[in-house]
Amino acid sequence: MSTPIPPTSYDWLGWAAALLTLLTFACRDMRRLRLLALAANAAFIAYGALANLLPVLVLHLALVPVNLWRFNQARRAGLPAASAAAFDLPTRLLRRPRAATRTRRARTPRRSPSLTERSFP
Repeated sequence: MSTPIPPTSYDWLGWAAALLTLLTFACRDMRRLRLLALAANAAFIAYGALANLLPVLVLHLALVPVNLWRFNQARRAGLPAASAAAFDLPTRLLRRPRAATRTRRARTPRRSPSLTERSFP
């Protein structure tokens, strides 16, 4: 049986970053969401650097420009809360599919080929 790894002095930073990420999922305002995401990125960058976790560090360094770009986009647009549809998010994928409005073409029954039309090996 393996012994548990003792918590380090910077584990609290990883937990704080995880909490900030969790809070972004509760946001309705795009600007607030991006600010929380940037704060989570900063916390994860510090945690990744201190804990020598290169994948965490690289991921959140890559996410900072994306979150800055989206924050500036929301700020310039002056969008009210709950306006995710103004962005190019794939919201159409989240909607329920509409009922089919076209009528289906009637199928013609298949006929079996005659003896002359059949191919024999």
